[in-house]
Amino acid sequence: MSHNAIVAVISLLAEKWPCCFSIIESGRRPLKLGIRDDLLAALGGAISAGKVSAALRWYVSSPEYQRRLLHGAWRVDLNGRPAGTVSQEDEGHARAQLATIEAKRAECASASSNSAPALNFSERMKQTSQAQQLNVPPAARLPPKSTPPAAPAKPLTLKDVRGKRLAEHAEQPPTRKPRGQIRAWRAP
Repeated sequence: MSHNAIVAVISLLAEKWPCCFSIIESGRRPLKLGIRDDLLAALGGAISAGKVSAALRWYVSSPEYQRRLLHGAWRVDLNGRPAGTVSQEDEGHARAQLATIEAKRAECASASSNSAPALNFSERMKQTSQAQQLNVPPAARLPPKSTPPAAPAKPLTLKDVRGKRLAEHAEQPPTRKPRGQIRAWRAP
């Protein structure tokens, strides 16, 4: 089943039972054990059992859902009412799942860092300008610019943004606007 189809099923479930399902991962709560059967009965065959199962597997395998499986936490039914609690074994299983997820993420991150790094915008521009210089005689070609490493930029604050807007506004020449009746006016 495709990712888009799974997301569509989860969206439908979240629309029909918003107290139980959430599209946003941070809003997901532990589901009642056996909620699949409740869903199939409530849907009455509108969605196949395979699609419901695939969507539920994807839903409960998210890291945020796994983090919410804490011993003693309430599990919810379709209407969002308490329907049991998370056991100690369930919490242990969730911790193991989280460790597996984190290990896979770390493995993917190290694999991507070992492959050829993607070129950033400035490197692509440098290659483009060098390629354009191929039609220029060697004596007239510019050497590639060596740029010193840039200092990390500090994040903009609201004060910085306001100051920049005020400076831009001050640089603009004043415009004349007609007063009174609406009439055509000419730019100076």
